[in-house]
Amino acid sequence: MNFEFNEDQRMVKDATRRFLEAELASKDREFGDREMTRELAFELLAAIKPFGYLGADRATDPIMVSILNQELGRVFPSLAGVAFIAGQVGPVVAAGANPDVAARLAGPLTEAELIGCFGFSEPEVGSDPSSIACRAELRGDHYVVNGSKCWISNGHIADVAVVTVQTDPAQGPRGLRQLVIDRRESPYESRDIPTIGLRAFPCSELSFSDVKVPAINRIGGWSKADGAPRAEQASQFHFQLPRVMCADVACGIAEQAIEVATAYVKQRRQFGREIGRFQLVQGLLAEMVMDYEAARLLTFRARTSLGGPQGDLHVSIAKAYATEMGVRVTSKAMECLGAMGLTQEMGLERRLRDARMWIVPDGTAQIQRLIIGRDITGFSATRS
Repeated sequence: MNFEFNEDQRMVKDATRRFLEAELASKDREFGDREMTRELAFELLAAIKPFGYLGADRATDPIMVSILNQELGRVFPSLAGVAFIAGQVGPVVAAGANPDVAARLAGPLTEAELIGCFGFSEPEVGSDPSSIACRAELRGDHYVVNGSKCWISNGHIADVAVVTVQTDPAQGPRGLRQLVIDRRESPYESRDIPTIGLRAFPCSELSFSDVKVPAINRIGGWSKADGAPRAEQASQFHFQLPRVMCADVACGIAEQAIEVATAYVKQRRQFGREIGRFQLVQGLLAEMVMDYEAARLLTFRARTSLGGPQGDLHVSIAKAYATEMGVRVTSKAMECLGAMGLTQEMGLERRLRDARMWIVPDGTAQIQRLIIGRDITGFSATRS
């Protein structure tokens, strides 16, 4: 399995890095630790769109997608999250919504003219989708939605939310459906949830109180290929893509931390010489690079396994290892800088906070280990 970049991949990587360094590094320093606004999100998404992050010309080559995510994660991790979520909603609407709804919303969502989000998790529902309680009751030609969603990426700035709801509690998981909720016609409340890191990547609570959503906005069942809407389709969220994206961005954060630490130990002098000459400092750097390279290769393997027979296994290995690696590497980079590593001036304390955030979304590191264990043993730790 060879992950050496081809000429096109190298060219895209170099061009993207030059652009991000020149145009967005300063934006990250100014806005990366603040709450994201819709206006700023549209401006930043428009800036990166020509490089294959969004739109009809979005990159499709698996390794190219990882390259783009890692480069953006290296410079502006929060924006990497915003762009990923924004880029996923349009295709879901295009593939599963009523043709009239898809014609109206899929294009603007895909082109980042509207911002989308997915409403899955709830205050009492994380890794177990069967417990979803947000209720949608069909009344004539509308659903009436009541309940809340929590930890929703892009939620506070989104125009459109694809929300997983319970339509018939008596059916349990088979009563789950997904609704396309256009905030402009079906207003709901939202708030940003302050977090330790990725503060410019909205993490939100959505609240629905008798929100009327046209029944035509249901996902699924609109074509012969779909057949009747199935609860399993509504309850199963495709986790492979967001999980490998988390791994991508964690690798980008780690790469930048290694660069900062390496530059510092080459110029910082103690005891009459550069501290990079000391064995313990070189040992720290070696551990950081080994950890990063292993995570990077696992992430490339996961990216090329998406949708395949070992996709879940490879993605869970990459997500757990790479996101935890991001924390280890940024922490060691701070050690290399000594007291300077603790300052806001050097930026590593924020990268450590950002890195810590990627361990939790779309299945914690512990959930990834359960998926890996299930693949090894054939036993589910959560289902009898």
